[in-house]
Amino acid sequence: MNSVSRATLALVAVLGMGAVAATPQTALAQKAKKGEAPKGPAPELSAPFRKSFVEVQAAVKAANPTDVQTKIAALEPLAVSADEKYYLGVMRFELAKLTKEKALTRKAINEMAGSGSKLINNLAELTYNAGALAYDAGDYRDALAKLTLADQQGSKDINRLLLSAESNFKLNQVPAGLAVLDRAVTEEKAAGRVPSQDWFRRALSVALKAKLSGDVAKWSQELVRNHPNTTNWRDALVLYRDGSRLDPLVQLDIFRLMRETKSLAGEKDFYDYAAVANERALPGEAKAIIEEGYATGAASKSSRPVGEMLTLANSKIAADQAGLAADEKRARAAADGKIAANTGNAFLGYGNYAKAIELLKVALSKGGADNDAINTRLGIALTKSGQKAEARQAFAAVKGIRSDIARYWTLYLDLNP
Repeated sequence: MNSVSRATLALVAVLGMGAVAATPQTALAQKAKKGEAPKGPAPELSAPFRKSFVEVQAAVKAANPTDVQTKIAALEPLAVSADEKYYLGVMRFELAKLTKEKALTRKAINEMAGSGSKLINNLAELTYNAGALAYDAGDYRDALAKLTLADQQGSKDINRLLLSAESNFKLNQVPAGLAVLDRAVTEEKAAGRVPSQDWFRRALSVALKAKLSGDVAKWSQELVRNHPNTTNWRDALVLYRDGSRLDPLVQLDIFRLMRETKSLAGEKDFYDYAAVANERALPGEAKAIIEEGYATGAASKSSRPVGEMLTLANSKIAADQAGLAADEKRARAAADGKIAANTGNAFLGYGNYAKAIELLKVALSKGGADNDAINTRLGIALTKSGQKAEARQAFAAVKGIRSDIARYWTLYLDLNP
C-alpha cells in the first residue's frame, strides 16, 4: 500500500503548537490581562520545573541544539507530575525538530502520549503518531499496540488502520491484518471515497503468499468491484485460478469469464483455453477461441502449437456436431441428468445458448449429476442470452468449489447490469 510504505508525519500540526511553546504561566497571564477566563485545567508544575523549562525555551528559541540538549538533561529529573512529563516531551520534540532525529522524535511523542497529562486534547493523534513512528522504526509489535490504542481512543486517521494491517502482515499475522484492512475499506467507502486499488492488491498479495484461497477469491473480487478494468479482471481470475489449483473441468468456466471480460492476453491464454476445451470434448469452443486469438493478434498463425491445436479441433467438429441430435435424444430418455449435462455444455461451447439452457434444465430435473457444474453452465448460458435475473438465480444455487467461480460471474453481472 503506497500510503503506508513509510510513515511521513506532520507532527507539528498534530501537536497544535508553534515552534516554541509558551510557558504555562505566561499563557495564563496573557488571558488574565485580556479579561479572558482560562480554558482547561491549570498545569501542575513545580517552581523548579518552571524555572528550568523557561531556560530550555530560551535555548530552543536560539536554535542551539547542543544547549537545548544540555538544558533538557537538567529539566528531566524535575519532571515528576504528569503535566511536567508532558512538557518535557514537548521540549524534547522541539529538540528533535532542530536535530531532525527520528528516534528522538519517537521518544518525545511517546513521552507526551504516555504522560497521562490532563492538558492533552489530542491524545488519539499523539498515540497514532507514536504508533506510526514505531512502524517507521521497524518496531511492529509496539506499532500495533499503539495504533490499536489510538483507534480505541477515537483516532479517525485512516492510516491507523493501514499501518495496523501492515504491522500484522510484518508479524506474519495475515488473517488479523486482512480483517483490519477490511475495516479500512469499509471506512473509506463510508466517507464517500473509493479505496485505493493498492489496498486490494496488497491484500491479494499476502493472501496468495499465505495460501488463503478464500481470501484470494474475496480480495480479487473486491479489486475488480472497486476498480473494474481488463487488467484487474485478468489478475483476479489468473491469481484465483492458479492459486486454487483448479482442475481443467473447473478452469474451463474461468476461461469463459476471461473471454467474456476480454481479459485473455497473449498467445498462451488462448492456447491454454483451447487445450482445456479440446480435453473436455468441446472442439467447437476450442476452434472459436483460437480463431478469436488470431483475429485479435494475440495468437500468431505461424505458431506451430496453436496451429496443431486448431487442427485437432477441426478434426473433431464434424463428428461432434453430427452426434449432437442423437445425444439430445439420449439425454431426454436417460434415467439421470449426466448426458443432458454434457450435451448442454456442448451446445454452450458452440454458442447455442437456447439449446444449452434447455438441456441443462433437463439435467437438473433428472438429477444424478453435478448440480454445481450444471448451475454454473446454466448461469453462463443465461448470461450470454441476456437473461440476467435468471442467471443470478442459477449462480446463487452453486455450492462447493464452484461457488467462488459463480461469485465471479455474479460480479460480472453486477458490473454490467
